[in-house]
Amino acid sequence: MGNGKIVRLSLISSLAGLAAVYATALSTSQRITPIAKIDNSFIGARVIISGQIIDVQSSGNKHMFLKIKDDSGGIITVPIFSNLASKLTLTIGLLDYVEIRGNVSVYQNELEVIPSKPEDIKIVHTAPASISEIKEENLGKPVKVYGIVSSREIIGAGNIILNIGENGRKLKVFIPSKIVEGIPEVHVGDEVVIGGWLQLYNNEIELKVTSHLCIQKLETFLK
Repeated sequence: MGNGKIVRLSLISSLAGLAAVYATALSTSQRITPIAKIDNSFIGARVIISGQIIDVQSSGNKHMFLKIKDDSGGIITVPIFSNLASKLTLTIGLLDYVEIRGNVSVYQNELEVIPSKPEDIKIVHTAPASISEIKEENLGKPVKVYGIVSSREIIGAGNIILNIGENGRKLKVFIPSKIVEGIPEVHVGDEVVIGGWLQLYNNEIELKVTSHLCIQKLETFLK
């Protein structure tokens, strides 16, 4: 293994420790409102929530929609509209920890917390898992993995299949055509960090990506 790769993997490992430290720091603030306690009586109020991103979706007009879960077991949607998303200097990825300040609103009978400026969003990146850690018991769960692209193929109506590998282990990544626009240009040999949901397709475990935001080249992820 080359020195460069050792350094990069060491940085990833360091991120795991830092994420744990900072996530704990965020969650110990007395100002944090447990998500499970947010109900219709909070509509119009400004709150601070802290938790982990368990789903990321994006729309054609560049809006972002995060689902945040905290230790209270509550889950809430955080829309980041395009005018705000364009001002963010940090990337947002699946399973990252965030602290959000925003106003509670309701959309289609679902409560949301809506931030209004970049300072309302604090992000702590979590380290990706190793491909060797991916097991059938993880099916149906979100994961973030590191790997090196070994092949790239376009299938059907513009869907992309990536095969990524690490230390002799491989994982297929399915990228639906509807999110292809906006993903970074990825080539064979690139080191990537990809988040998505594990599913079984033709008796093979694959990672389905739900947003272009969940695909990052390693150098971008480490910034």
